Amino acid sequence: MTSRNRALQTQSALISAIYSQDNAHCQSPGLTAYQRSLAANAKRALAISYPTISQLVGDGFSALSHEFLQDYPLTGGDWGEWGSELPLWLAGKTALTNYPYLSDCAQLDWFCHQSERAANVALDLESLSLLAEQDASQLEMVLASGVFLLASSHPVVDIWQAHQSSQQNDEATQALFAAAAQSIAAQKSQFALIWRPQWKAQVRAIDETEFLWLQQLVAKQPLTTALDNMSHTNFNFETWLPNALQAGLFCGIKPAN
Repeated sequence: MTSRNRALQTQSALISAIYSQDNAHCQSPGLTAYQRSLAANAKRALAISYPTISQLVGDGFSALSHEFLQDYPLTGGDWGEWGSELPLWLAGKTALTNYPYLSDCAQLDWFCHQSERAANVALDLESLSLLAEQDASQLEMVLASGVFLLASSHPVVDIWQAHQSSQQNDEATQALFAAAAQSIAAQKSQFALIWRPQWKAQVRAIDETEFLWLQQLVAKQPLTTALDNMSHTNFNFETWLPNALQAGLFCGIKPAN
Protein backbone atom coordinates (compact mmCIF):
# COMPACT_ATOMS: atom_id res chain seq x y z
CA MET A 1 0.00 0.00 0.00
CA THR A 2 1.38 3.40 -0.96
CA SER A 3 1.78 6.20 1.58
CA ARG A 4 -0.98 8.12 -0.20
CA ASN A 5 -3.40 5.20 0.09
CA ARG A 6 -2.51 4.76 3.75
CA ALA A 7 -3.18 8.46 4.34
CA LEU A 8 -6.54 8.23 2.58
CA GLN A 9 -7.43 5.12 4.58
CA THR A 10 -6.55 6.88 7.84
CA GLN A 11 -8.54 9.94 6.81
CA SER A 12 -11.54 7.76 5.92
CA ALA A 13 -11.34 5.98 9.28
CA LEU A 14 -11.20 9.31 11.09
CA ILE A 15 -14.25 10.65 9.26
CA SER A 16 -16.16 7.44 9.96
CA ALA A 17 -15.22 7.58 13.63
CA ILE A 18 -16.24 11.22 13.93
CA TYR A 19 -19.69 10.48 12.55
CA SER A 20 -20.19 7.13 14.27
CA GLN A 21 -18.88 8.28 17.66
CA ASP A 22 -16.87 5.04 17.69
CA ASN A 23 -13.38 5.79 18.99
CA ALA A 24 -12.20 2.21 18.53
CA HIS A 25 -11.61 2.70 14.81
CA CYS A 26 -9.23 5.60 15.19
CA GLN A 27 -6.85 6.68 17.91
CA SER A 28 -6.63 10.32 16.83
CA PRO A 29 -6.12 12.44 19.96
CA GLY A 30 -8.43 15.13 18.60
CA LEU A 31 -11.31 12.79 17.83
CA THR A 32 -13.53 13.87 20.72
CA ALA A 33 -12.99 17.53 19.86
CA TYR A 34 -13.91 16.85 16.23
CA GLN A 35 -17.06 15.02 17.30
CA ARG A 36 -18.17 17.81 19.60
CA SER A 37 -17.48 20.42 16.94
CA LEU A 38 -19.42 18.45 14.35
CA ALA A 39 -22.40 18.02 16.68
CA ALA A 40 -22.39 21.73 17.56
CA ASN A 41 -22.20 22.75 13.91
CA ALA A 42 -25.03 20.38 13.00
CA LYS A 43 -27.26 21.70 15.77
CA ARG A 44 -26.50 25.31 14.83
CA ALA A 45 -27.16 24.67 11.13
CA LEU A 46 -30.47 22.92 11.77
CA ALA A 47 -31.56 25.64 14.19
CA ILE A 48 -30.94 28.24 11.46
CA SER A 49 -32.74 26.24 8.77
CA TYR A 50 -35.51 24.99 11.08
CA PRO A 51 -36.13 27.66 13.74
CA THR A 52 -39.73 26.60 14.37
CA ILE A 53 -38.72 22.98 14.92
CA SER A 54 -35.90 24.08 17.22
CA GLN A 55 -38.42 25.93 19.40
CA LEU A 56 -41.05 23.19 19.27
CA VAL A 57 -38.61 20.45 20.28
CA GLY A 58 -36.83 22.61 22.86
CA ASP A 59 -34.29 20.78 25.01
CA GLY A 60 -34.56 17.69 22.83
CA PHE A 61 -33.23 19.50 19.77
CA SER A 62 -29.59 18.58 20.48
CA ALA A 63 -30.42 14.87 20.54
CA LEU A 64 -32.62 15.23 17.46
CA SER A 65 -29.90 17.00 15.45
CA HIS A 66 -27.31 14.44 16.57
CA GLU A 67 -29.49 11.50 15.50
CA PHE A 68 -30.32 13.17 12.19
CA LEU A 69 -26.62 13.77 11.55
CA GLN A 70 -25.93 10.05 11.95
CA ASP A 71 -28.54 9.24 9.30
CA TYR A 72 -27.68 12.14 6.99
CA PRO A 73 -24.04 13.21 7.39
CA LEU A 74 -22.83 16.37 5.71
CA THR A 75 -21.59 15.46 2.23
CA GLY A 76 -20.70 18.94 0.97
CA GLY A 77 -19.07 21.98 2.45
CA ASP A 78 -22.18 24.13 2.93
CA TRP A 79 -24.14 23.62 6.14
CA GLY A 80 -26.82 25.90 4.68
CA GLU A 81 -27.64 23.27 2.05
CA TRP A 82 -27.68 20.42 4.56
CA GLY A 83 -30.88 19.13 6.14
CA SER A 84 -33.46 18.99 3.35
CA GLU A 85 -34.38 15.43 4.40
CA LEU A 86 -35.48 16.47 7.90
CA PRO A 87 -39.24 16.82 7.15
CA LEU A 88 -39.51 13.29 5.76
CA TRP A 89 -37.19 11.97 8.48
CA LEU A 90 -39.44 13.44 11.18
CA ALA A 91 -42.51 11.91 9.53
CA GLY A 92 -40.94 8.47 9.89
CA LYS A 93 -40.21 8.79 13.62
CA THR A 94 -42.69 6.67 15.58
CA ALA A 95 -41.70 8.48 18.78
CA LEU A 96 -43.23 11.65 17.31
CA THR A 97 -46.61 10.22 16.32
CA ASN A 98 -48.30 12.42 18.94
CA TYR A 99 -46.94 15.46 17.09
CA PRO A 100 -48.03 14.82 13.49
CA TYR A 101 -47.64 18.48 12.52
CA LEU A 102 -43.85 18.51 13.06
CA SER A 103 -43.03 17.20 9.59
CA ASP A 104 -45.08 19.85 7.78
CA CYS A 105 -43.78 22.57 10.12
CA ALA A 106 -40.28 21.46 9.16
CA GLN A 107 -41.20 21.61 5.47
CA LEU A 108 -42.44 25.17 5.93
CA ASP A 109 -39.21 26.11 7.71
CA TRP A 110 -37.14 24.60 4.90
CA PHE A 111 -39.13 26.45 2.24
CA CYS A 112 -38.49 29.72 4.12
CA HIS A 113 -34.80 28.88 4.32
CA GLN A 114 -34.62 28.12 0.59
CA SER A 115 -36.66 31.21 -0.25
CA GLU A 116 -34.13 33.43 1.49
CA ARG A 117 -31.30 31.77 -0.44
CA ALA A 118 -33.02 32.09 -3.82
CA ALA A 119 -31.67 34.40 -6.51
CA ASN A 120 -33.22 37.86 -6.71
CA VAL A 121 -35.84 38.59 -9.37
CA ALA A 122 -35.95 42.20 -10.56
CA LEU A 123 -39.26 44.06 -10.59
CA ASP A 124 -40.27 45.02 -14.14
CA LEU A 125 -43.40 47.18 -14.07
CA GLU A 126 -43.04 48.15 -17.72
CA SER A 127 -43.59 44.52 -18.69
CA LEU A 128 -47.23 44.83 -17.55
CA SER A 129 -47.91 46.63 -20.83
CA LEU A 130 -47.58 43.24 -22.53
CA LEU A 131 -51.02 42.37 -21.16
CA ALA A 132 -52.53 44.93 -23.52
CA GLU A 133 -50.13 44.35 -26.41
CA GLN A 134 -49.90 40.58 -26.79
CA ASP A 135 -52.13 37.52 -26.72
CA ALA A 136 -52.35 36.22 -23.15
CA SER A 137 -51.73 32.70 -24.45
CA GLN A 138 -48.19 33.83 -25.26
CA LEU A 139 -47.50 35.39 -21.86
CA GLU A 140 -46.30 34.11 -18.50
CA MET A 141 -46.38 35.65 -15.01
CA VAL A 142 -42.99 36.21 -13.37
CA LEU A 143 -43.17 35.41 -9.67
CA ALA A 144 -41.01 36.94 -6.95
CA SER A 145 -37.96 35.23 -5.52
CA GLY A 146 -38.34 31.95 -3.69
CA VAL A 147 -42.04 31.19 -4.12
CA PHE A 148 -43.11 27.90 -2.53
CA LEU A 149 -46.51 26.38 -1.82
CA LEU A 150 -47.44 23.92 0.90
CA ALA A 151 -50.75 22.13 1.38
CA SER A 152 -50.91 20.75 4.90
CA SER A 153 -53.41 18.81 6.98
CA HIS A 154 -52.19 20.86 9.94
CA PRO A 155 -52.29 24.58 10.87
CA VAL A 156 -48.68 25.14 9.87
CA VAL A 157 -49.03 28.88 9.26
CA ASP A 158 -50.61 29.46 12.67
CA ILE A 159 -47.83 27.46 14.33
CA TRP A 160 -45.13 29.27 12.33
CA GLN A 161 -46.53 32.71 13.18
CA ALA A 162 -46.66 31.88 16.89
CA HIS A 163 -42.92 31.16 16.87
CA GLN A 164 -41.73 34.29 15.06
CA SER A 165 -41.50 36.68 18.00
CA SER A 166 -38.46 36.76 20.27
CA GLN A 167 -40.74 38.07 23.03
CA GLN A 168 -42.42 34.82 24.02
CA ASN A 169 -44.27 36.33 26.97
CA ASP A 170 -45.81 39.42 25.40
CA GLU A 171 -49.58 39.57 24.99
CA ALA A 172 -49.62 39.43 21.20
CA THR A 173 -47.37 36.36 21.07
CA GLN A 174 -49.41 34.59 23.73
CA ALA A 175 -52.52 35.24 21.65
CA LEU A 176 -50.81 33.65 18.63
CA PHE A 177 -49.83 30.61 20.70
CA ALA A 178 -53.40 30.28 21.94
CA ALA A 179 -54.73 30.53 18.38
CA ALA A 180 -52.25 27.90 17.18
CA ALA A 181 -53.21 25.56 20.03
CA GLN A 182 -56.88 25.93 19.14
CA SER A 183 -56.13 25.25 15.48
CA ILE A 184 -54.20 22.09 16.38
CA ALA A 185 -57.04 20.89 18.62
CA ALA A 186 -59.54 21.55 15.84
CA GLN A 187 -57.33 19.65 13.35
CA LYS A 188 -57.35 22.65 11.06
CA SER A 189 -55.69 22.31 7.66
CA GLN A 190 -53.98 25.18 5.86
CA PHE A 191 -52.54 26.18 2.51
CA ALA A 192 -49.31 28.12 2.93
CA LEU A 193 -47.67 30.59 0.57
CA ILE A 194 -43.98 31.38 1.01
CA TRP A 195 -42.28 34.15 -0.95
CA ARG A 196 -39.53 36.75 -0.55
CA PRO A 197 -40.48 40.25 -1.68
CA GLN A 198 -37.27 41.74 -0.24
CA TRP A 199 -34.67 40.05 1.97
CA LYS A 200 -36.80 38.04 4.39
CA ALA A 201 -39.18 35.21 3.54
CA GLN A 202 -42.85 35.91 4.14
CA VAL A 203 -45.54 33.35 4.98
CA ARG A 204 -49.30 33.64 4.87
CA ALA A 205 -52.26 31.31 4.77
CA ILE A 206 -54.19 31.34 1.49
CA ASP A 207 -57.42 29.71 0.43
CA GLU A 208 -57.62 26.74 -1.89
CA THR A 209 -58.57 28.90 -4.88
CA GLU A 210 -55.44 31.04 -4.67
CA PHE A 211 -53.39 27.92 -4.00
CA LEU A 212 -54.65 26.37 -7.24
CA TRP A 213 -53.95 29.60 -9.13
CA LEU A 214 -50.42 29.90 -7.82
CA GLN A 215 -49.76 26.28 -8.68
CA GLN A 216 -50.40 27.26 -12.30
CA LEU A 217 -47.91 30.11 -12.08
CA VAL A 218 -45.23 28.05 -10.34
CA ALA A 219 -45.63 25.50 -13.14
CA LYS A 220 -45.04 28.38 -15.62
CA GLN A 221 -48.32 27.85 -17.42
CA PRO A 222 -49.17 30.42 -20.12
CA LEU A 223 -51.55 33.02 -18.72
CA THR A 224 -54.53 31.90 -20.82
CA THR A 225 -54.04 28.26 -19.81
CA ALA A 226 -53.76 29.21 -16.15
CA LEU A 227 -56.96 31.27 -16.32
CA ASP A 228 -58.81 28.52 -18.20
CA ASN A 229 -57.82 26.05 -15.49
CA MET A 230 -59.40 28.37 -12.93
CA SER A 231 -62.69 28.77 -14.80
CA HIS A 232 -64.50 26.38 -12.43
CA THR A 233 -63.61 28.57 -9.42
CA ASN A 234 -64.51 32.10 -8.30
CA PHE A 235 -60.96 33.36 -8.92
CA ASN A 236 -60.83 37.00 -10.05
CA PHE A 237 -57.62 37.91 -11.86
CA GLU A 238 -58.39 41.65 -11.90
CA THR A 239 -58.68 41.67 -8.11
CA TRP A 240 -55.70 39.41 -7.50
CA LEU A 241 -53.23 41.26 -9.74
CA PRO A 242 -52.94 44.63 -7.89
CA ASN A 243 -52.95 42.89 -4.49
CA ALA A 244 -50.17 40.54 -5.59
CA LEU A 245 -48.16 43.43 -6.99
CA GLN A 246 -48.50 45.39 -3.75
CA ALA A 247 -47.42 42.33 -1.73
CA GLY A 248 -44.37 41.85 -3.94
CA LEU A 249 -45.57 38.41 -4.96
CA PHE A 250 -44.90 38.81 -8.65
CA CYS A 251 -42.42 40.89 -10.61
CA GLY A 252 -43.79 41.21 -14.12
CA ILE A 253 -44.84 39.55 -17.36
CA LYS A 254 -42.71 37.82 -19.97
CA PRO A 255 -43.26 35.86 -23.20
CA ALA A 256 -44.07 32.23 -22.44
CA ASN A 257 -41.42 29.66 -23.26
